[in-house]
Amino acid sequence: MEPLHQFIHDLRDLTTAKDRLPDDALATTVGTLLEELVTRPNPIPAEFTVRSALHGGRGRYILHRSPTFTISSIVWAPGEVAPPHTHETWGAIGLISNRIEERRYELNGDDTVRPVEHHRHDRGAVSVLIPDDDIHSMHNLTNTDTVEIHVYGKDLTGLVRRRWTVEGQDMREFSSGKYMNC
Repeated sequence: MEPLHQFIHDLRDLTTAKDRLPDDALATTVGTLLEELVTRPNPIPAEFTVRSALHGGRGRYILHRSPTFTISSIVWAPGEVAPPHTHETWGAIGLISNRIEERRYELNGDDTVRPVEHHRHDRGAVSVLIPDDDIHSMHNLTNTDTVEIHVYGKDLTGLVRRRWTVEGQDMREFSSGKYMNC
């Protein structure tokens, strides 16, 4: 079985189990499996590792969608930034190529956020997201594309989430648009 298909099969078993793990343990387990996937050569089809000129130079592709989890690939352009935001579900993000900077944030009582952790991830690294502790920002500091696999317990398309300015101010609700290949 191809590695991506095996990963999907394993996640289906984990997320539909009668005695399903709690979100924090599930996210950690998925993170371990994702690390095995992203360290393999060519873990996803090549067409999902490039930005699309038809979509403003972005790369956001669905690899698998089900009622219990979704898998997508995200291609970050050089210098691209995602300001602090939430996911409202468990998740795991694995780095296929290049490097990316991630900052984790803590919510203040006035709906602003402040940075509490800073990581520079290299190829093969995995970041785990757990509800109520999932506020982060991402920044491709390099001069080449960075490719990641994102796994979430919900489909983020249309899911209302929260986002702040890069400085951690001005919280607003938002929802992600459609993926490019569906």
